[in-house]
Amino acid sequence: MAATRRRFTEQMIERLRPPKGGRLELGDDVVPGLVLRVTPRGARSFSVIYKVPGEGGVSSSGRLLTGIQHRVTLGNWPAIGVVAARERARELLGAVTEGRDPRTELREANLLRVSNTVEAVTRRFIEQDARRTVATWKKIERCMELHVLPELGSRPIGEVRRAEVHELLDDLVGQGRVGTAREVRKHLSRLFNWAVDREIIADNPVNGMVRNDLVANGEAGRALSDDEIRALWNAALVMGYPFGPFYRLLLLTGQRRGEWARARRSEIDGDRHLLEIPSARYKSGRDHVVPLSDPVREIVDALPEWSGNDYYILSSRAGRVPISGFSKAKSRLDELAGGLSPWRAHDLRVTCESRLADLGFVQEVRDAVLGHAKPGLQRTYNKHDYMNEKREALAAYAEHIMGVVE
Repeated sequence: MAATRRRFTEQMIERLRPPKGGRLELGDDVVPGLVLRVTPRGARSFSVIYKVPGEGGVSSSGRLLTGIQHRVTLGNWPAIGVVAARERARELLGAVTEGRDPRTELREANLLRVSNTVEAVTRRFIEQDARRTVATWKKIERCMELHVLPELGSRPIGEVRRAEVHELLDDLVGQGRVGTAREVRKHLSRLFNWAVDREIIADNPVNGMVRNDLVANGEAGRALSDDEIRALWNAALVMGYPFGPFYRLLLLTGQRRGEWARARRSEIDGDRHLLEIPSARYKSGRDHVVPLSDPVREIVDALPEWSGNDYYILSSRAGRVPISGFSKAKSRLDELAGGLSPWRAHDLRVTCESRLADLGFVQEVRDAVLGHAKPGLQRTYNKHDYMNEKREALAAYAEHIMGVVE
């Protein structure tokens, strides 16, 4: 136990001088057992020391004997203040008076916290609830796999904050994917409610969320003009890696954001000049192949190379994780482009579709280029269908775009 007791206050702790050697320990007058430790470097931390009744056995008269002294660290001051430290200390010491060792409960809570990640709870939710009660449960699963798990999957579900969900939705809205954002919020709300009902988390961070921007949008988007294409292209050149190449690849291929944002080096077939997107990360749940035109290959070949063969080709962390922060990137692109009418990332796909039609390519080829499977054919669609036509179409489209920007 600490040799000296003081009444802890924020001002008293701030004024304490670090010891010249060893560590200074003070006990709290208000909550016996609460200890403040000060190191020679001036670091201050709270902890609780205690002995558990019964841990040392029982006396001949039936009295519970305490065992050895234990310590639980609460955290560093001032991250945890005096009031919060006392409240937490009272909770732990209350468990001790009931003969429970807080360390055991803390270990169990930490194990539960680490095991209850967003991904783990989502898998259980799909299996135990959605699969049994929702006919379209596979769409829920696919939506979570594409848009939620890559961003939040490794986070303990009890620590997910509303701000993180807002950021996730902001990115989708920033790409013009309002419908997707609406679906993500709906599925997350159901997931969190399910977790609350099973006492996995205390509350639903999505409850009461205000998102007036998630309104139905019946517009398919718009095609960009030649002037807008030039402005965006030049702005992307100024942006540099990774978002500069990213937006140029979207413009030259008409693919969805995720096709390039999460592309790995192993998915690039350099010999056949293809981007082969596996079904595991494609929206329609099937493989999709994108022929790489000469301008696209030049961009891909100029990207940084990292160790191994399975790194993300567009990354701000040496290929270990894919790019994120799309809302900020688009804002920066708009700033560099200057004076553009409002547009969204989906408009680059509309531009590709429109220009391919102007170049004389039929609807079936345009659908194959953009990855639009015909209704009812998702399971039987052959990823190599229209391969020659797609290669011809994307080559002609890229040549057309380069003619506009040069």
